[in-house]
Amino acid sequence: MSKKFSAIAMMLCLLLFISAAQSQNKGMKWSTKSGKARELATKGLNHMMNLELPQAYEFVKQAINLDQDFTVALVLMANLSSGSIKKAYSAKAIESSANKTEGEKLFASLVDTGMTQDSRRSVWTKLYNMFPDDRMIGVYYIFSRATPAEQFTISQELVKKFPNEAALHNIMAYLYLQEKKDTATAKNYFEKYIAMYPAGSNPYDSMGEFYFLTGDMENSEKYYRMALEKYPFNSSSLDKLKEIDAAKKNTK
Repeated sequence: MSKKFSAIAMMLCLLLFISAAQSQNKGMKWSTKSGKARELATKGLNHMMNLELPQAYEFVKQAINLDQDFTVALVLMANLSSGSIKKAYSAKAIESSANKTEGEKLFASLVDTGMTQDSRRSVWTKLYNMFPDDRMIGVYYIFSRATPAEQFTISQELVKKFPNEAALHNIMAYLYLQEKKDTATAKNYFEKYIAMYPAGSNPYDSMGEFYFLTGDMENSEKYYRMALEKYPFNSSSLDKLKEIDAAKKNTK
């Protein structure tokens, strides 16, 4: 569904990732007193990056339980929450960043709901310039850009720089499908995404959407069901299968 890629663009400015490579001094520092909390938050980030949000929530929640002053995890939880809970986590994230690194302070500032789009874009640019080898910051920098053309240019650069980053192949697939109208290249990227992240549910959901948008309902249904085999509660796949089933009934 076209809504899905729009959701990616909206959420990527909210779901604020940092690379697990930070442990190798390539990304922004994650200040935490617990190595286990860092491990859990990293797993949550991986799920968030692949739009597997319920799974992400559980891992990030566990990370915060181990370290309630873990700025990165607090920011992530703020973006996995809504309403008053989101507001509470946002306040905690900003407060916790006061004695942390400059990067963490910038990162936490992004949960400020009063921040303008231009200000948010500026913060992402600063983070990207500060941590050019942080692949996750790179991914979210893509969607802080103002136009699809800018997003496409940066995506091309990053997929060459980080060829093994699965989520970048998903992004490239949607850009080719929806912006470039190049279904052949889009399909190749969706296939690469599955090959790189075979254990996830989102790669199969994305391929299901590809086939749905290109009119192949048989393969669309097949891949949505494969997504549910990986995670039975994948709402995107469940909703789309209902839509496909309703369409089948209407044609009888």
